[in-house]
Amino acid sequence: MDYSNKDINTKKLLEEYLIFIVNFENVLKKEYDIPKDMNIWSYLVERKYEKGTVATYNYICHGSGFTVEKNGIICEYDKAPLNEYDIKFSFWKFKNFIKTNHMQTIIDDNMLKKDLSDLITANIVSWLITDGINWNIYQTNFTALQSL
Repeated sequence: MDYSNKDINTKKLLEEYLIFIVNFENVLKKEYDIPKDMNIWSYLVERKYEKGTVATYNYICHGSGFTVEKNGIICEYDKAPLNEYDIKFSFWKFKNFIKTNHMQTIIDDNMLKKDLSDLITANIVSWLITDGINWNIYQTNFTALQSL
């Protein structure tokens, strides 16, 4: 069944996105015995773990984050420790996650951007702004899961 954003719940999709990331990172922590207080991306970059498979996740560690694939679902996000936020993601990374996780969904870009803007207003996500420049990158913490 095809449908547009008016019938989907962007908050729920963000929750799915964050849960996917949390589950992947928990598997990584266990597999590589990563200390709890260590940034996962930093740990893997320092040890030159550029790509691999853990459990059912295939991952590539790139410039500032990860591309992860599990059962055809693609999840990309940034993890480099730039500030106090756990993850950062572009509109296109989030949209690609939705497209690969909900293949029957037709996504209206303008509606999805509006929904994300509403999540900014609700203080669930925020813009990445450095030196006064808005990079058009969203950021959030895993604690946002409690608000979703």
